[in-house]
Amino acid sequence: MKELNHPLVSIITPGWNGKQFVHRLLDSVLAQTYDRMEYIYVDDGSTDGTKDIVLSYKEKFEKRGISFNYIYKKNGGLCSAIQEGLKHVNGEVMCWPEYDDILLPTVMERRVKYLENHPDCGSVTCDAWITPENDLEHPTGRLSGFNPNRFDRNHFTQLLLGNSIFTAACHMVRMDAFDDTHPNREIYMSRSGAIWQMLLPIYYKYNRGYIDEPLVKWVVRSNSISHSLVTKQKTLAFVEECFTIRKTVLNNIDMPQDDRLLYLGLVRMARANDYMRQALIYHDKKLFYQGFEYYKDKGIHVKKCINVQKLQIDHAAIYYTVKCWKWASLKIMYIFSLFYHNVCKD
Repeated sequence: MKELNHPLVSIITPGWNGKQFVHRLLDSVLAQTYDRMEYIYVDDGSTDGTKDIVLSYKEKFEKRGISFNYIYKKNGGLCSAIQEGLKHVNGEVMCWPEYDDILLPTVMERRVKYLENHPDCGSVTCDAWITPENDLEHPTGRLSGFNPNRFDRNHFTQLLLGNSIFTAACHMVRMDAFDDTHPNREIYMSRSGAIWQMLLPIYYKYNRGYIDEPLVKWVVRSNSISHSLVTKQKTLAFVEECFTIRKTVLNNIDMPQDDRLLYLGLVRMARANDYMRQALIYHDKKLFYQGFEYYKDKGIHVKKCINVQKLQIDHAAIYYTVKCWKWASLKIMYIFSLFYHNVCKD
């Protein structure tokens, strides 16, 4: 990969109907300590007046020395908006924060410096603050959850199985690595989620860097897409969409067939586990066995935790009776210990 020396950073933002909050992201871009940036906002068919808000920042960006490009397109979903933005990228590195994210002032500078100092890495990820929309100054935690795998430089399997950071604002990629792994700068089109499309091909071929510090705010909105998946049908449709995305991306990566079959098996197992988890939430025995049958068909060893789930779904009344009995027993023992302690004390 090419050496980086104070590279131009291309920022793509895909957005739809963000009038109420997009100003927060735009202000945070203007507040960056890094100075070589171009900004590309792809409006995915907004109808709420977002266009006026975004365009009102054009002069501010240009005075700051940041090239500003507003693109309007017919609504087609997150990936189609990113795809459109990729056509206009001129930078040597690129990131794609979503329109409700907030960037802390040093995030661009810190990630650029990391890539300059680690030429083996095709990308770098930072942590994020989990931030409620109604209290932006008081985060409730870190997105990584201090997951021990967060430092893995070979991060392909972790991302494939969803054990990674999925907030777009956390990531920055080298464009030579991106172009090497994404012919014609094309990604698989889906209505939601583009992290697998953008990063899996890079993670397969290149190392991934990590900065163990929250440098962006992931804002939790009550009406966001992730909070609208409240029914079993919607949740299962999302599980299937995630499976299709990962399967399609795997089939498009240049890799040995043995690798492909191995990773496709892992993705199918992940879908089976998702089915079983949702089955427990909705008390759906038929759904549970849709997932469990994958283990039987493939002759895969069933872990103890899955057998416990099977007991829970097969004999729900007995399982919860035993569980309640154990809880009651512990409570009785606790009360007895307090009583015994007080008697002995007297």
